[in-house]
Amino acid sequence: MRCDHCATDVPDGVFCTRCGAHQGTAAEVGDPKTRENRYAAHPGEHVVQPSVFTTLFPHLGQQKIHEFRWAFAAGLAGILILYVAGLITAAILVATFLVPVLYLIYLYEAQVYRDEPAIVLGFTIGGGALIGLVLALIERGLSNPYAGVGNPLRNAGIGAGMLLFIGILIPIVQEALKPLPALLLPNRGDFPETVDGLVFGIAAGLGFSVAESLVGFSSVITSLPAHMAPGNWIYDLTTLAIFQPLLQGSATGIVVAAIWRYRRGRFARRELGGLGTAVVAHIAFALGTLLLKDSQVNALFVLVWQATVVGAVLIYVRYLLHHSLLEEAAHMGFAETVCPNCHMHIVASGFCPNCGMALTAAPTSVKRARKPHTGAAPKAQGRKT
Repeated sequence: MRCDHCATDVPDGVFCTRCGAHQGTAAEVGDPKTRENRYAAHPGEHVVQPSVFTTLFPHLGQQKIHEFRWAFAAGLAGILILYVAGLITAAILVATFLVPVLYLIYLYEAQVYRDEPAIVLGFTIGGGALIGLVLALIERGLSNPYAGVGNPLRNAGIGAGMLLFIGILIPIVQEALKPLPALLLPNRGDFPETVDGLVFGIAAGLGFSVAESLVGFSSVITSLPAHMAPGNWIYDLTTLAIFQPLLQGSATGIVVAAIWRYRRGRFARRELGGLGTAVVAHIAFALGTLLLKDSQVNALFVLVWQATVVGAVLIYVRYLLHHSLLEEAAHMGFAETVCPNCHMHIVASGFCPNCGMALTAAPTSVKRARKPHTGAAPKAQGRKT
């Protein structure tokens, strides 16, 4: 059949396997790259949907995504149980490692690293942790922004100079240094797609988050008794388990993805805006949190502010990745494969003709199993695996 949008002869299907557009829909007439009603990595969602797992775990299909969601929910439930039981030290440690450990499992599950997991994981997560350790020790020597956590009167009366240092200078320095592990990968030429750069950047940011949290909370962890009254720790635990790692990982992912695009010769306003978005969001997160705590407002408002910033960053990650996938997937050749999203046997180019997923976001094992197709293209509907 001939695609309604790119005028290319493609296998019969609900979606064009060349441009990914939904066939026969007037809403998508014109440039199919503007079809923001279907997120290229997970077509069942809109681009402007701050979904954590379909954004930061783009290689996983729907079934695996649900498994990670349940694992994350179980981790949060464990933190809550430890908090209620008064085991605050244990809750801090679980909160610090929850998202990074899930991401480490994801990297193995999706085999993003090709054949050299030690090198990739060492440079990304390990390198991010090393940079985080060094920076956190320097920052703590100058000023510990985590002093007094769990105390409703913390940060009262913080000076303007220190506010600018912690809320503006430190985020800028962090965003300049966090991407280095991903950018220094010795075999980064083996990972040409923007989605690879995004994933490696997120991994480096999460490694950084672990080291930063451990150093920042080290004195608290070593000084707290084994059992104590829960107090107001639930707010700091929420930031530590959810918003801080998501902010650090997403911001670094945007920066590395933009640089990946520059290496492909595709650096434009979208990528330049991504660099600015990462820095501004990090400053807004850090500075806004400090100002709200200094004003001694209800701690719930601090979490609302952090959630707002993180949600905005996640949407920008999706926006950048969506357009990158639409552009890069269009150049793939026809091959027989299995869609990791709908699990159908298909003959496809860059997009699944059955569900519309961009196949450049498929796990490495699926990409390797692609068999070049030379015969006549069959219909998109096939058997489900």
